[in-house]
Amino acid sequence: MAEVLSGALLAFVLRAAGAALAFALNVMIGRLLGAEGAGLYFMSLSVVMVCAVVAKRGLDNALLRFIAEGAAERDWGKVKGVFALGMGLGLSASLGLSLLVLVTAPWIASGIFNEPGLTAPLRWMSFGVAGFSIMTLLAESLKGLKRIRDSMVVSGMIYPLVALVLIGPLVSLMGPSGAVLGYTLGTGAAAAIGWLLWRRAIASQITEAVPFDRNRLWISSRSLWVMTVINRAVLPWAPLFLLGIWGTADDAGIFGAATRVAMLITFFLTAVNTVIAPKFAELYTKGDIETIGRLARRFAFMLTLATSPLFVLLIFAGDWVMAMFGPEFTRGGTALAMLAVGQAVNTMTGSVGYLLMMTGHERDARNGSILAALLMVAVAFLLIPTSGLIGAALASAVAVVTANLYASYFVVIRLKIKVIGAYGK
Repeated sequence: MAEVLSGALLAFVLRAAGAALAFALNVMIGRLLGAEGAGLYFMSLSVVMVCAVVAKRGLDNALLRFIAEGAAERDWGKVKGVFALGMGLGLSASLGLSLLVLVTAPWIASGIFNEPGLTAPLRWMSFGVAGFSIMTLLAESLKGLKRIRDSMVVSGMIYPLVALVLIGPLVSLMGPSGAVLGYTLGTGAAAAIGWLLWRRAIASQITEAVPFDRNRLWISSRSLWVMTVINRAVLPWAPLFLLGIWGTADDAGIFGAATRVAMLITFFLTAVNTVIAPKFAELYTKGDIETIGRLARRFAFMLTLATSPLFVLLIFAGDWVMAMFGPEFTRGGTALAMLAVGQAVNTMTGSVGYLLMMTGHERDARNGSILAALLMVAVAFLLIPTSGLIGAALASAVAVVTANLYASYFVVIRLKIKVIGAYGK
């Protein structure tokens, strides 16, 4: 508990800095570009984020798991071997998809979104597929070594800082494409610094890399890939994607801003997961299920208490919060309240998704994600064409609640760990 708490406090401080930078970046995008320009930014970001998640093929979670296991056993040959294999696979796939988005940008802009003005931003954003993918893989690898500070800096601080510094002059020169270019340069800088931090982290380990079993990595990442595509591409980005198709660029911009605000509720959860996920893998390797359950319950309780004031603020003062992005964004207050409900449930259930993934129950986590995605798509197709912004928010909230309640149920079935209703025990 002390180890996880001390690490979580460090992660919290770094996550706070990263969240503040990301929030400031999104506010700047809204104020500099307006709702329509922000919509072009978020639509191009949705395409690239989906491609980045596909390119990673679940390797981020697989690298976290196997590097954490190898580090706990002090098997540095395994650590280096799985890292080399995972990074090679991720780099080749992400570069290929970057090229694909670059070439097909005109068709995506006009044929799917009916927004010809999206072509240029999407082309600049295409390079972010590789940058974001490698940045994330490096951050998860550092997390597996318990380099929490380095992982948080790479995943959450460098890219918004670089983009925030560059966005003013770039937007004045290039409009929405300038904001996109700032994001792309930020992820590229984060990937480069992440590589240097990884090299420094393992510099003292002279053991040669031991080739890792490709099939073992693929078996783990295959289940994780489906779940990761759904959790990090379909669930967060499909409502925005569909809103861009059936709604307007203004709607997409407002929804994108509301989504970024609602994610602040999971601010504490993300910080804790950074530390607790590799600890789950380590404790499971030792067969200590009791300690795993105690950690999960206590931190879920603490997170619920910590996020309650923010949840109340977003529910009852959503219009005021959205006004920070500009007067056009105030009509997103109701959508923000709906999104906040989904993220509140996500926080209350704690780290149940990581509990399943880090203990070899990837398929259960995957099945929950599939169910959530199916419900989200059904609600989206039913409501977005007629209700627009509200329909997208409701679809997103339904999916988040479903995924977390499903995972909570199977944590009880597989591990005999009850998180909800057993807080603090």
